[in-house]
Amino acid sequence: MTVSRIISTLSACDLIDDLKIIEINIEPPVQSIKLRARLKNGILLQITESNGNDFRRYSYHLQEGDVIIKRWDNAPHWNNIRTYPFHLHIKDQEEPVESKEMFVSDVIAEIKKLNYDEK
Repeated sequence: MTVSRIISTLSACDLIDDLKIIEINIEPPVQSIKLRARLKNGILLQITESNGNDFRRYSYHLQEGDVIIKRWDNAPHWNNIRTYPFHLHIKDQEEPVESKEMFVSDVIAEIKKLNYDEK
């Protein structure tokens, strides 16, 4: 997903109250973005994503206050997980669990399913 697509997807999301771009690079061959999206209920979604010709790195971090709720990422560790490198960190769990490859639209859908938009 391109940087502009990430921004347009988040800008169109009715769950988001504030969107703050921390860092952005749209120069080929790599596009990258770091941003914070504050949901209307105060929960924070932090996104870091980098895309190149043959790679994609991402982290979608959902937290309330200082407490992580969930974080989906594809950092190349936890190679014991079947869906390696894709994994999910969940609040109060020591080790991550399996996850499919995630995109910002998937994270928004997960937030809606978890009812974090209704506090």
